Amino acid sequence: MSLASPIDSELQGVVWKRTLKEHVHRYPALSGTEEADLVVVGAGYCGLNIAIHAAKAGLSVALVEAGIVGNGASGRNGGYNVPQFPGAITPSAVQAMIGRKKGERLSALVLDGADAVFRQIEAYQINCSAVQNGWVQPAHSEASLGKVRRVFDEWKAWGADISWLSAADVADLVGASGYLGGWSNPSGGTVNPYGLAIGLGRAASQQGVRIFERSPVDGIDDTPQGAVVRCGPNRVRARRVIVATNAYTGDFLPEVQRSVVPVYLYHAATKPLSQKLRKEILHSGLCFTDLRKSGGFGRLDDDGRLISGGAVFAFGNKRAYGIAHARKRMRLLFPQLTAADVEFDDYWEGYCAVTDSYLPRMQRLGREVFSVVGFSTRGVNLAQNLGRVVGEFAAGKLALDDVPVEVAETRRDVPFWRIKARAARLVFPYYQAKDRLGLS
Repeated sequence: MSLASPIDSELQGVVWKRTLKEHVHRYPALSGTEEADLVVVGAGYCGLNIAIHAAKAGLSVALVEAGIVGNGASGRNGGYNVPQFPGAITPSAVQAMIGRKKGERLSALVLDGADAVFRQIEAYQINCSAVQNGWVQPAHSEASLGKVRRVFDEWKAWGADISWLSAADVADLVGASGYLGGWSNPSGGTVNPYGLAIGLGRAASQQGVRIFERSPVDGIDDTPQGAVVRCGPNRVRARRVIVATNAYTGDFLPEVQRSVVPVYLYHAATKPLSQKLRKEILHSGLCFTDLRKSGGFGRLDDDGRLISGGAVFAFGNKRAYGIAHARKRMRLLFPQLTAADVEFDDYWEGYCAVTDSYLPRMQRLGREVFSVVGFSTRGVNLAQNLGRVVGEFAAGKLALDDVPVEVAETRRDVPFWRIKARAARLVFPYYQAKDRLGLS
């Protein structure tokens, strides 16, 4: 039984589609047989960046997508471009998990990655409401304060241009109450994530990438003559294949689907806040994400909508549950908001691919067939920058060992995957209780 969300090419309820500034170009479905040096499966941030940078290096690239460009996590995330690993993961913890050499390279990729994303947006003139006014990781409890301080101290030792913030500093910058301190990195910021995906599709097409939408993959045949990607009766033959479908893989490739836990998340956007409130809440245009498991993050869009979210509790009326929680959390963070201020114009849901280590991973599926998965809420930064590196690997500019993540040479399912995939949609009340007790 599939646990993957149906492809939602309409992006129903997603504010980013309603406020889109990039022109949407539609691409044809795959028809007949195509030949390429590289086939990329999945037109999200990772797949698009793999395709762009492989094509820049001279490869003939075909990209196939079951829905349309950006209709998965890339088009429906919160648009936070964060120069930090998920949660309170430190560079030293990363080295302990994947080794010193790769750990250092991945840490450098994350630290420099947010700025690299903004510079690529500028280079391709992508109109995605990019705002690089910084990102804050505040601490909501004594337990989280210690974790956040360790993260800050390690990045500071790396020479990162970051600042420690007192409780008063956080209150001033964010306009939220209850935080005990935190740190900030000026390289972070926000984007319209769907607009960014659409712009990357345009950039890929300009680089000569052939994009095929509404072309779901049935399977991949690894033959002595090369790989064959099957989309119904249609085919793409290539020397190498990279699968970048993440939490939207579905059942066609269980070795990829079961390498991550598909965590179901929601986002909600208020009506535009008044000018008075916008001078109090996130007045500097930065964004923040804390360590709360039940959602503790916020940003404003171009029109002053406050946007936040969390994990979906898929029991009963999950939409009503998500909206009620979003209202409660927003008013907890920002007591200056009235009930009328937290009326929502938009509410939407989608999957995020989380690995057991919370770090991305590559997996070899055949001699020249690989997958890249697991950005664990850091896709705006990590999916794009790792995509660039994987694209350079696909073009032969880098060796596999130069890709700064674990590379599994055999199938690596998440233990008890089916149980965890279902539990991820029912565990939200536990997260709320843990946060309420100050244990996160």
